[in-house]
Amino acid sequence: ICCQLAGSCVRLCRGPRVVFSRILLLFSLTDTMDEEEMAAGGQNQLFTILLVNSGRLAFPDYTVQRAAKVFQDREDLIRYEASMRALQEVVLAMQGGQWERALELYTAAKSSCHQEELPVFLRSFTTGWAYTRILSRGVEILQRLRRYEEAVDELQSLLLQSVYCPDSRGRWWDRLALNLHQHLKKPEQAISAIREGLSDPLVRTGHKLALHQRAVRMKESPSCKKYRLQLRDLPTIQVQDVKHVTIRGQLFPHEGGMGKSRFLLPSNDEGEEHAQATVICSVEDLSLAHYRQQGFDQGIHGEGSTFSTLFALLLWDIIFMEGIPDVFRNPYQTCPLDLHTDCFYENRKEAIASRVQLLTEASVETLNNMLEDVWISQEGKVCSLVNWERFSSLQQAQSLVACLGGAFLGGVIERMAKDYRHCRGGLPDLVVWNTSDNSYKLVEVKGPNDRLSQKQQIWLDELQKLGADVEVCHVTATGARGARLE
Repeated sequence: ICCQLAGSCVRLCRGPRVVFSRILLLFSLTDTMDEEEMAAGGQNQLFTILLVNSGRLAFPDYTVQRAAKVFQDREDLIRYEASMRALQEVVLAMQGGQWERALELYTAAKSSCHQEELPVFLRSFTTGWAYTRILSRGVEILQRLRRYEEAVDELQSLLLQSVYCPDSRGRWWDRLALNLHQHLKKPEQAISAIREGLSDPLVRTGHKLALHQRAVRMKESPSCKKYRLQLRDLPTIQVQDVKHVTIRGQLFPHEGGMGKSRFLLPSNDEGEEHAQATVICSVEDLSLAHYRQQGFDQGIHGEGSTFSTLFALLLWDIIFMEGIPDVFRNPYQTCPLDLHTDCFYENRKEAIASRVQLLTEASVETLNNMLEDVWISQEGKVCSLVNWERFSSLQQAQSLVACLGGAFLGGVIERMAKDYRHCRGGLPDLVVWNTSDNSYKLVEVKGPNDRLSQKQQIWLDELQKLGADVEVCHVTATGARGARLE
C-alpha cells in the first residue's frame, strides 16, 4: 500500500549519501546558526545558489577572508556533524512533545564538551557549542518532567563555563533562581543565584532586569520576610516608566478565545446605502487609526524591523567592511558572523564611533543623502537586518529619518551596535509621525491582559533618555455598542 501511495522511489546508498550530506553541512556552515534551519541539512543553501545563478537573488558585496581553522581534521568535522544531528533530534522530540524520548537523547549527549581556541562567533560551529545547546534544552526537558533537582544541577554545571553559549547565561541564572525559590523552596540559594547573575558581565539587558524584578517580588513576599536584609543588599536596576494611554475598541467575538485579540474598526469606505463598512483588525491597526486621528499622517507597524532596517542602511559599509578575518566565510551570507556577539562592536569600534558622531551632527539633507546612496546601490540585496518592504518608498524612509533626527538615530545605532543580539527585541511596535511638523511618537501597543516585557521596559526607558516621545498604548475592549475609539 505504501508503494502504491508513494509511487516510484529511489533509495540512496548510505555511504555516498553521508559524504554528500557532510559536504553540504561544511558548505552551508554559516547557515546552521538557528535550530529551525537544521532540518534542511544544507538543501536551503543549494536552492540559494540556484537563485543567485539565475539572477533572482543578490547578496551584499564583501570579501571572504578565512583565517581561523574551524575544524582541525576530518574527525573533528565528523564529531561536529554528529553533535548537530543529536541537537536536531532533541529539538524534534521536544517539538513533538516526546519528553521521555527527548530525555534519553539529552542524557546520551551529556558526555561531551571541550574548549576551542576560536573567536566566540566561530565557536558556534563546534561540537562543544552544539552539545551545550543540547544541555540547555535538557534543562527544559527536566523541568517539564518535574525533575527540578537535576535541572538545578545542570544549570549550575552550564554556568561553571563561559566558553559556549555565553548569551544564554542570563536565561540560565533566571531559571536557576526560579527553580530554587519556587520549586525547591530554597530562597537563600535563590538569592545567591540572583546576586551572581546580577554581577555576571555576560548577563545583559532584559535578563538582568528580570533577575532584579524576581528579587523585588521575593522581597514583597511574606514567605521571604526573614531574607529581606539579604535581598536589600542586591544590586538594583533602575528603569523609568513612560507615559501610558488607553484607547477603547469593539472586540471581535472569535471562537475559542485563543491567540491575539482582534477588533472591529469602522473603515472610511461607504457602501451603496451609505452604511459605514467595518474591518477586522489587530490591536496595532486599531492603535494606528487612533494616532491618525491625533494628526500623525504616517505610521508603521514594524516592531524591531523598522529600526534594524535603518540601522543597516545607515551603517551598511561598516557592517560589510573588509579587513576583519573570518566574519565572512562564504559568498552567501546575509550578515557578518560576529553580528550577534560583542566582537561586532569591538571589531569596528572606531568606524562605528565615527559614524555615530557624523549622524549626531548631520543635517536633514545629509541624512537623506546617506539613506539615498545606500538605498539606490543596495536595494533588493539579501541582508538579515533589512526588510526592503518595511517602507513604502525611499521617500517615506527619508521623511521618518528627518523627524527622528541624527542625534537620536546615532544613540539608537550605537546601542544596537554594542549588543545587537540582546537589543534586537523589545523595540516599540509602532512609529507614527507627522510630515507637516516633524513630530513623532514611538508606541508600544498592549492588548487586553498583555504586559510589558523586561526588554520592552528597558528600550522604552533608553528611547526616552535619548529624547524620543514614547508611550504605551493600552487597548481595552468595549461591549457590542462601543465600536468607536475614545
